Amino acid sequence: MDDVDSAELVSRLVVVSSRLTRAFRRVIGNENSLATLRALAVVEQYQPVRVGHFAQGYLSSQPAATKLLARLEEAGLVLREASPTDGRASQFSLTEEGRQRLAENRSIMIEQMQPYFESLSPDERMSVDRALGLVSDFLKDRHPVDSAEEAVQEAPVQEGSVQEDSVQERDGDGSTEVEPA
Repeated sequence: MDDVDSAELVSRLVVVSSRLTRAFRRVIGNENSLATLRALAVVEQYQPVRVGHFAQGYLSSQPAATKLLARLEEAGLVLREASPTDGRASQFSLTEEGRQRLAENRSIMIEQMQPYFESLSPDERMSVDRALGLVSDFLKDRHPVDSAEEAVQEAPVQEGSVQEDSVQERDGDGSTEVEPA
């Protein structure tokens, strides 16, 4: 086979991504933990992040983002500081506890998937690695929040800013359907 239809490829990517997300949900457990992990991953990606930018990255309303960040702050997972460029605005960064929570849950997900990838041949693993790199590059180039971020963040960035995923708000009650961090 010399080529694959791009629409078919995207369709398969969506299906595999959904299955992988459901598998991670089963591993991590309750929806609240998943919402927390997703939020921590967004803070990690953009830190220090203002509420509006967090809301864009999390795909939520600004009031919902404000409430979620306040809960994360109360739990000791994020730190709120005044913005150095606008004293009226707050920005958020992960605390050590927040970084540790993300790392622990990512380790659980890795443990679940690693045996499968170990069973692949080196060529197959390289193919997966190349494919993931291409998808990651596409998302970096096309994700509107990330494009805006590059323009805004010419200043030095704090350590630890990776991860991209999507989230959809389900109801006005603040519950969300999330993908793993």
